Amino acid sequence: MEHPPPRSLAEIVTDGAIARADADAAFAAALGDHAGIEFNRDGNRMQVRAVRNRDRDIDTTGTVVAEIRDGLWTWCSDTAAAAAERFGIPELTGTQPVSDDLVAAARTLHYCTPCFLAPMPDGCTAVVCLDPPQPTGDTRTAMITAATVPGYTGDLPRSLSGFAAIRGLDVTSDGSVWRFSDGTAVRVRDGRLRDISGGLDIDEIRADALLPSVESQMYLDARVPGATAAVDPHRGLVTLRDVDGAETHARGVILATVTGDTWCWGWADRHIGRSPSTSACHRIRDFGRREGVPAFVSPTVPLALARELDLVSAAKPVLGMWYHATVQLNSDTWAVVVFADAALALPPPTVRAVEAVIDVVRDAVPDGVDGHRAIAGYARFRGLRPLPTGDPGSVSLPVTDGTVTVRFSPGGGMTGTTAR
Repeated sequence: MEHPPPRSLAEIVTDGAIARADADAAFAAALGDHAGIEFNRDGNRMQVRAVRNRDRDIDTTGTVVAEIRDGLWTWCSDTAAAAAERFGIPELTGTQPVSDDLVAAARTLHYCTPCFLAPMPDGCTAVVCLDPPQPTGDTRTAMITAATVPGYTGDLPRSLSGFAAIRGLDVTSDGSVWRFSDGTAVRVRDGRLRDISGGLDIDEIRADALLPSVESQMYLDARVPGATAAVDPHRGLVTLRDVDGAETHARGVILATVTGDTWCWGWADRHIGRSPSTSACHRIRDFGRREGVPAFVSPTVPLALARELDLVSAAKPVLGMWYHATVQLNSDTWAVVVFADAALALPPPTVRAVEAVIDVVRDAVPDGVDGHRAIAGYARFRGLRPLPTGDPGSVSLPVTDGTVTVRFSPGGGMTGTTAR
């Protein structure tokens, strides 16, 4: 795939979005614990020293690509001037009002390396792009890192082809799946990264979690009917109070907060992200990084997407906590808490219970979820051993008081059950 030349400053910013995010993360990892950055300028060249607390200092060099004075950005880069002429983009030359887009564009034009704003003795600020080579991750790592940066790109297809051009990779796309010549593939949906190859994808996780989450919630509703929930963020304690005022206590995690139309993972919420109630939530982010699940590593996602992906249920197997409730934290924000307690352990599966669980999703398996995988995940969760029926359109689950046969549609949905 040939990457189209940029027609605007915004497209130059987009072209380097993924590579810049990766460069920042790789450099930060290499930098580690440091006491500061020192600069020594010689014309438009800069000596850069990162003073580290426990390791040898890092010495590198960079180019002064612009100067900032009194809120105005003045280019010092021949590379930017050549790009301005070649692509007809006036913001790449002369003096402009300073903006984040100018910093990002400068980095894209200078190999997407890390950039520093260095205060100079004469009162100006030098914009320094480090010389290559600098630390980078592989393609898969770069994609996962980019997903951790909210709003890292407004034009994902262009960012993907721009990344390939910067890294010297070939890339092909069928509209939803992008395949890079190094073997990495990503799935795109509605302008967002949906899955990154090399691990479980979000639909597999949803399938595995679907029925265990449904059954657990049904059992909770039966055990603590009409419950209202409260959470103590400092102790990670969830209190359920039923309609008669009886209380049940359980250890839990604030999985996420919801404000308006935004879902924010508990580990990313600036108000509670360091509290004991969110400590286990970091496992969601770690799992997402390991498996390549963008929705798990992005600090925030639109609430509509969180509902579409059923992130509440999808996160439960990662935490090993299968019950959830919502708690109003203040007038604007709700918290989603997940919890577990020995007193809430599910009873052995029965025909009646399994049929009731499957009936919840019968003829309504969520989009993207494969019913066969959902049943296999449920069987593992409940310690059941599925039995073949001789018909690929059905499977039998032996339970304590009989057998439940589940029937599937050609598209992978669950159409009904038969008990005996």
